[in-house]
Amino acid sequence: AIGNGLQTLKQLQKVDLNFRYTKVYDAGAVAIGNGLQALKQLQEVTLYFSYTKVTDDGAVAIGNGLQALKQLQTIVLSFGCTHVGDGGAIAVSNALQHLKQLQKVDLDFYLTRVTDHGAFKIANALQQLEQLKKVGLVFGDTPVTGNAKKTIREALQKVLTDVEVSVDW
Repeated sequence: AIGNGLQTLKQLQKVDLNFRYTKVYDAGAVAIGNGLQALKQLQEVTLYFSYTKVTDDGAVAIGNGLQALKQLQTIVLSFGCTHVGDGGAIAVSNALQHLKQLQKVDLDFYLTRVTDHGAFKIANALQQLEQLKKVGLVFGDTPVTGNAKKTIREALQKVLTDVEVSVDW
């Protein structure tokens, strides 16, 4: 219902949806992802899926939905304490690569199944965003290894020299 409703709000510039601690499953996230695609004027999106039943399938749909939003300047995505893994992280990284005008990115993958592979993909995508001013990443209590965490932090701080970078492991 929310996904269909979003599709009718074509002039919307900001979306802030909080599903934390609800029984949202992949079908709900897929509907939201599909609904986002119609919002071409969107400049800011905040989606909290923490503590839901969302997996890679839902996160992939959100990533796919975000790719079409060329006006987007701010993304806040929280998948903390879900079953999202590398597939979802890679879909988000793919979306980031299409959104060259992003200025703020805040991603929460706390206590998910994201590994070094997914974390590196996100870091690589962030390094390509020339308009970026602020980055927040959370990968605490994930399978991401200590060496990968160090490499990612150093790479982001080296490349994004004029960007406020916050990384929580």
